[in-house]
Amino acid sequence: MTALGNAGRRDKAARTGGQAGRKQGGQKASCAARTARPGRTDGTSAAHTPSKVARSARSAGLAAALKLTNSARKVYLMVRDALDRAVPLQAALSEVLAGMALPPDVRRQATDLVYTAVRSEERCLFVLRTLYPKFGHFSKPVQRLLTAACAALLFQDKAPAYAIVSETVSDATRLGGKGTGAAVNWGLRSLLRLGTAPHEEAFYRQKQDKDDYAAFLRMVSVPEATGRLLAGDLGEEEARAVLAKSFARPLASLRLNALQPDCAGLYSELITQGWEPLPGRAGKHGLFAPASHGVREHQGASGAQTAQQTDVHALVRAGRASLQSAGSQLALAFPDFEADIPLWDMCAGFGGKTCALLEAGYEVSMASDTSFRRLHGLPGECTRLGLTAPLIVQADGTRPPLSAWQGDIVLDVPCTGLGVLARRPDIKLRPVDVAGHTQIQTQLLQQALALIPVGRKVIYMTCTVTRQENENLVRACAKGNGAELEGEWKPPLDSPWEGMYVAVLRKKA
Repeated sequence: MTALGNAGRRDKAARTGGQAGRKQGGQKASCAARTARPGRTDGTSAAHTPSKVARSARSAGLAAALKLTNSARKVYLMVRDALDRAVPLQAALSEVLAGMALPPDVRRQATDLVYTAVRSEERCLFVLRTLYPKFGHFSKPVQRLLTAACAALLFQDKAPAYAIVSETVSDATRLGGKGTGAAVNWGLRSLLRLGTAPHEEAFYRQKQDKDDYAAFLRMVSVPEATGRLLAGDLGEEEARAVLAKSFARPLASLRLNALQPDCAGLYSELITQGWEPLPGRAGKHGLFAPASHGVREHQGASGAQTAQQTDVHALVRAGRASLQSAGSQLALAFPDFEADIPLWDMCAGFGGKTCALLEAGYEVSMASDTSFRRLHGLPGECTRLGLTAPLIVQADGTRPPLSAWQGDIVLDVPCTGLGVLARRPDIKLRPVDVAGHTQIQTQLLQQALALIPVGRKVIYMTCTVTRQENENLVRACAKGNGAELEGEWKPPLDSPWEGMYVAVLRKKA
C-alpha cells in the first residue's frame, strides 16, 4: 500500500478507535518577550527573529502547508508552525502575509482565522477529541486543518458552513489522500450535527473533574495549569472574570495624533460613525469600537473588529492615528506626567508608549530595549507621526547604560502577559513562568529606583493580572528601596478593557 493509502487508513481509525493520549508541549515562556537570549550581540532572540518563519521550512508542518493553494487556512498552518518555535504571533502572521499574494478580503479573513483559531485552540481540541477518540492518529497538519475548521464553524459567521467543510476536506485530501478527506468530512459534519451543544459549558464537563472550574477552563480555552495558577493568585471568582474576558474578541481602538491640525475634526467624524471615547483622560484622543456598534466592520490587528466607514488603515499610514489597545491607552493616561521632566522609556519595545507620550507633549528623552528588532522601527514611527525621535539605545535595564537619570522612568516590564490573552493568544501555548518574570521585574524596578534622584518617579507597568507581578512586587520593592507608592490602577473586572496594571512610585529622601 502507498504512503497516502496508509495515511488514509490511519485517519479512518482516528474516528473509530479508543481514547488517544493528549500531548502537551511548549517552550519556556518569555513574557511579551522583552528579554533577549544571552550571547546575541544584536539583542534579539533567535526564536523571535522574523526569518525564523522562513528557516522553519524544514519542518513537516510547513512543508505540508506549502502544498496547499493560497488561502486563509494555509496562512494559519504556516503561522501555527512558526508558533511552535516561539515566534510571536503577530510577527509570524506579518511575515507569512508579506510572502503570499492574497486579495485584501482574504488577508482579513486569514487574520481573523489565525487569531480565532489560536485563541480557541484548547477548546477546539477538546471538541475534536470528543468526535475523534483517536484524534492523534491524524498527521499534525491535518489536526491543524481540523482545528481551524472547528474554530471557523463555531466562532465565525462570514463563510457558509458548507464552504468551510468542503474546502477543508479538499485540503485534507491533498495532504493525506481520500481516506483522510473522508475522515475529515465525517468529523466536520458530525460537529455541525452537535448544534449548539459546544456553546454550553455542560459539554466540557468530564466525570473525573474535581470541580466545575475545569469545564469552565476548557470552554474559555485556557490550559488548566494556567487557570489554576490564576485561581490561586486571584481567587476563583476573579480568575473566572479575567479568563472569560480573555476569550472574547478584543475591542478595536485608535489613538488619534493630537499634533495633526485636523485631529478634532477627525475625532468628531469617527464619533458619528460609531466609535466611542475611552473613559477619562484617555478619551481625549483615544477611541474604541463597541462590539455592538452596528457600523460596517473590518478585521484589524489581533482579529479585532473595527468600525470601518473611514479607512482606519489609511489614517494610520497618513500618521493621523495609531492602532493602540484600549488597555494600553488607559494605563498610560493614569500617571500625572509633568511636561518639563525628562522621561526614559526603559523597556520601550516597539515604541508605542514613546510615541503616545511625545504626541501628548511630554519630553521623552530616551527609549531603550534589549531588542534591536523591536527598536529599529521606532525612528520610522516617529517620522510617520511627525515626531522628533528621542535618543534610542539598545540596552538591558538590569545593566543600564547610565549611572543616573535626572527625571522619571517609564518601566513597562516583561511579564507573563496574562492580561492580554485575547490579543496575544499565543501566550497560552507556553508554560507560564511567574517566578522567572518576578525575578527580572524586581531587578528592573530596583535598578530604576536607584537611577533617579529623590523626589522623582518610576511608573511601573505590566500587561498581566497576577498579584505576584503587580501589587505584591511593587509593595515589596517600595519598602526595600526607599520609595512610596503614590497610586496604582487596573481596569474594573466588569469592564471590557484588558488586564493592565500601573503603579507610580516616588523616591523618598
